[in-house]
Amino acid sequence: MGLALHTTRQDGRATIAARGSIDLHSSDELRSRLTELVDAGEREVVVDLTAVDFCDSSGLNVLVRAYKHARAQNATLTVTGAYGRVENVLRTTGLDRFLIGGAAGEGVGT
Repeated sequence: MGLALHTTRQDGRATIAARGSIDLHSSDELRSRLTELVDAGEREVVVDLTAVDFCDSSGLNVLVRAYKHARAQNATLTVTGAYGRVENVLRTTGLDRFLIGGAAGEGVGT
């Protein structure tokens, strides 16, 4: 399964709902979309991973680089909806501490 991305904007927040797998073959599409949003002036970007069933190291790399790029532009990038294997990889790598928005752990498993 590939990756489908759907972007919505509401109340000053851009949300990218991802569906499928974030891997070597699909991570460039996510990277491009995240970079475009931040470069277009979005100050709050949320990546909804509720419908993502797999995320490998290339996907993690995209999320980390997008997070750093957003910070450099005085914007925020957070992740929500991670569960199962995706939640596990975020927790195992420690990326959940800065990628998952809200209070500690909020958004995980939702």
